[in-house]
Amino acid sequence: MMRWVILAVLVVAISATATVVVQFLPVAAADRGVEYPIAPVTKGPKPRAVIEGELVHPFGTMAQRAEGKKTWVVRNEGAGDLILTMVTSSCSCTIANLADGKMATVKPGDKTEITLTWNTKENNGHFRQSATIATNDLARPTFDLVVDGTVRPPVIVLPDSTINFMEVFSDEPDHRAGVVVFSPDRPGMKITRLTTSKPGVILAEHEPLPPKDCKTYEVEAGYRVNVTAKSGLPLGVFREEVIVETDHPKQPEVRLYVVGKMVGPISVSPERVRMHEVSSRRGGRAALLLQVRGRRPTTFAVERKPEKLQVRIASDQPEELGQYRMSVIVPPGTPPGEVEDVIILKTDHPQASEVIIPVSLYIGDAG
Repeated sequence: MMRWVILAVLVVAISATATVVVQFLPVAAADRGVEYPIAPVTKGPKPRAVIEGELVHPFGTMAQRAEGKKTWVVRNEGAGDLILTMVTSSCSCTIANLADGKMATVKPGDKTEITLTWNTKENNGHFRQSATIATNDLARPTFDLVVDGTVRPPVIVLPDSTINFMEVFSDEPDHRAGVVVFSPDRPGMKITRLTTSKPGVILAEHEPLPPKDCKTYEVEAGYRVNVTAKSGLPLGVFREEVIVETDHPKQPEVRLYVVGKMVGPISVSPERVRMHEVSSRRGGRAALLLQVRGRRPTTFAVERKPEKLQVRIASDQPEELGQYRMSVIVPPGTPPGEVEDVIILKTDHPQASEVIIPVSLYIGDAG
């Protein structure tokens, strides 16, 4: 009987000891799934952490590749020392008077500053970063400082930076198109200069965006850049550029791409020289047909061609038909490699001084 009494006393003692141990275990942020190294809780007077302002700082809209900074003031309104410990941070975060790089002590009635510094990098859209601080204030064991907003490119082009004219006819009036250019973070941005890769035939000008258009695009201010493709462009596919210079420090230059196809009295069939898997040993050949509308006799001269290729235009066709056969030849023994270039033909046609033919071929070393 005495043995059972002793055993019962031991069980009660062990249970009481376990209860006491559990009560003094470090508090874990189980609800958040993270175990934080809580600052030590001391006996005696207790600290009281008070953060000035809102914990979440909405910074609005910032440009890419920009740096932001926000400082919070933390006061100790308690009677004991307040200990602050950096736990986690998704951005650069510093605590004033930080001791040994991990903890800071704020005396009763004193205050310190916590500064978050962040870089928007190449983010585009919603942006949020934070830092978690632990304290020895039992009423506030941790708190999160957060910066939240939107990141956009410094300069935006709508609807797109590529202006596609599709088909432009050489005997029709000039073709025009436009884009909207604005800065989300600097509404007062100015366009300082416009230049084009083909002056005289690709023209560009800008004007302030009217208030009704600002409302449509939900911007404070901006510009409309109008681009004109004139009929003097060479026949065939074209790709030119408009360079928009701005006073935005993060993006002083924006490139617009002007693409399309100039259609005129001379057509090429097929429109592109495309030869894949040409044998370096045997060479290869592609045939094209040049057709002149109205059967006007026309003289063609090769102004430019890829160095590896030979270009011949047959002159044995009756000129009254307005048809000319063109051969593009890869000579046997041509070194292997890729060719991405154009052939430019000069003509004596009054409405088509140039014809541009894209070239895309691959020369392999297999027999």
